[in-house]
Order: sequence, then structure tokens, then C-alpha cells
Amino acid sequence: MVPLPASLFAIVLLATPTVAPGLRLYVSNEKSGTVSVIDTAENRVVDTITLGGRVRGIHVAPDGKSVLVAMSDFAKRAKSGQDAIAVIDRQKRAVVARFDGGSDPEQFAVAPDGSRLYTSNEDAGTATVVDVRAAKTVAALPVGIEPEGVAVSPDGRWVYITAETSNTVSVIDTRHARVVASFLVDPRPRAAAFTPDGRHAFVTSEVGGTVTMVDVAAHRPVGTIALPAGSRPVGVVVSPDGTHVYVANGRANTVSIIDARHARVVATLPVGQRPWGVVLTPDGRWLYTANGLSNDVSVIDTHTRKVTATIPVQNGPWGLAIAP
Repeated sequence: MVPLPASLFAIVLLATPTVAPGLRLYVSNEKSGTVSVIDTAENRVVDTITLGGRVRGIHVAPDGKSVLVAMSDFAKRAKSGQDAIAVIDRQKRAVVARFDGGSDPEQFAVAPDGSRLYTSNEDAGTATVVDVRAAKTVAALPVGIEPEGVAVSPDGRWVYITAETSNTVSVIDTRHARVVASFLVDPRPRAAAFTPDGRHAFVTSEVGGTVTMVDVAAHRPVGTIALPAGSRPVGVVVSPDGTHVYVANGRANTVSIIDARHARVVATLPVGQRPWGVVLTPDGRWLYTANGLSNDVSVIDTHTRKVTATIPVQNGPWGLAIAP
């Protein structure tokens, strides 16, 4: 056998990475009241930030300098001092600000320019709109019953709020901070994600075991994709090129991959127990799931469609966010 030249060997190694280089993955641990920080190059926890209370929705700010986390307590139908959107400075690794997120904030979205926060208030049946620069609430909009998932379109024009009891998606026009449409989907919608071009959105329905494809221009469902039997879909994310949709199937302990162009499931992969949140690296190569019952994060190579690592975190991992 003729040996490979050293330069060619290096190219082969670079073409088949086993980890995501130079990124930080932030994991909200609902039951521990903490955020785990994972070095994706080493697939290990390198820091833990304690917030207290119940932490769920989590996002990196558009400027990349901070991580925002939805905080609340464990009491139902009661607003407390713990209800807030906390801002963690990534360099200081500490909370440096708090925004009012309304009653029992669970999930939220950040406007692409970072100017506003849109939060679902499950107890109140509302969506709270916060002006970040002014640090004040500008609207509390009635939406469906028990709102949960929040997604903002890539151009920042529309916000979709899923409501798990009314089986609806409310549409907020961000220019006027008002609800302009609502449509039905299958039972217990949990999350939504827009395609990069903003033309379509995908909504998961936990009890229905389906994903609904939505025409964003018309705010109208245009198709329903059935997931494998036993799927309880929650988290959803679309690949950067818009070709695939990844769905965390909750208590089925799997992730399904949907071919977005043909609206069909092309693979289903076993992961940890009760995958909830799901996130992709910016290049779409690596997928991560927050597994709430096995207290770990699964790492999936989207090229080979295999789990390459499992990273232990704290109790009840719920959401994921990734940044350089």
C-alpha cells in the first residue's frame, strides 16, 4: 500500500471532524436552576452558572455577548420575583441584568436586531413584548390557552406563539405589536421554527405526533408530517440551508430528520431520555439534544446521522443555545 502524503493525510483529517470546533453550548437545567457551559471541541462541561428557581428557555443574544434565560418558580398560576428573563454576561459568567418576562415565562425569542424580547406566559395566556433598550414592557397580548413555544421570523416581522391547550398558533405583527392571525394545528403544539428564507415554518404537536408545515405569507398550514409511532415532538430546528428539519421526540427518546423539500421523515435516531430542546451549530454539521430524564446532552453528526458523544449535565436539561 502506498502511504498517503502528509499534506493529503491532513486534508482527510480535516474532512472528517469528530467535534465542533471553538463553540460554547449553553444548557438550561430546569430542575437544578443552573446553566451548563459545554466546550464543543472537547464535548465536556467547562463551567456551571447558578441562577436558582426554574430555568427553561435559553438564547444567545444577536451580538453574541450574552446569554438570555427564562426564569420562574415552580408554583402554578402565581407570579413571583423569580419570573424574569435573566441576562448572563458570557465573559463575566454572571447575571448582569433582568427583564420583566411577565408571569411564568417559559420560552421566548429575541428579535434579530436584539431590540425586543417576545415571551410566552403560560399561566396568563399572554405574550409579553419587552423593549430591550428601554428595559420596559410595551405590550401584553392575549394569545391562545397555555402558550409555550415562541419563534421569530428571520426578518423579524412575525412572531409565532404556540398554545398547547387551544391547539393554536397566534401570529404577532412585530411592527405594530399586535396579534393579526391565528390558526389551528394538531393537538398540543409545543414549538415552532422558521426556514432561513422565512417562507415556511414548522410547528411540532406533541399529542398529535406530527409536524405542521406553514405558509408564512398566508399564515396557513399547508401540510402535516406524521412522525414515527410513539413520537412526542417538542423541540424543532431547521438546517441553515433549509433542506432538513430536526425534531426532538420527547418521551420516544429519539430525534427525527425531515426532508423539508419533500415533507417526509428520512431518518429517526435514538438519543438520551426525553429529548426536549434541540440546536444546530451555525454550519449545520452538529446537532445537540437536551435529554431531560437522563440528564445529558446527545451530540449528533448530521452527515453520518449518528450519535458521537453523550455529555452529562445537571438535573433536567431543557433548552440549548450555541455561540462562538
